[in-house]
Amino acid sequence: MKKMVLLTAVAALSLMAADGAALYKKCAGCHGAHGEKKALGKSKVIKDMTKDEIYQALKGYKEGTYGGPMKGLMKGQVANLSDEDMRAIADYIGK
Repeated sequence: MKKMVLLTAVAALSLMAADGAALYKKCAGCHGAHGEKKALGKSKVIKDMTKDEIYQALKGYKEGTYGGPMKGLMKGQVANLSDEDMRAIADYIGK
């Protein structure tokens, strides 16, 4: 019985985990399907960034402590992302 409960809990947690690919679809319009574009010709090419660099940038945009000309626009884009969501996006698109 304990094994069944444990397996059910693990399965439920994996279903609840943020889906980086699904979350990134919102970003692809500006950054490209694989992070290969400079968003609006101004951002870094994010496919060249590490997972941690992407996570720190997203977190900084949310906190208002990161970014240049796109700071205001990006703050709105990440406002509703959880820490788990930001990590999932970074894991999906980063090196």
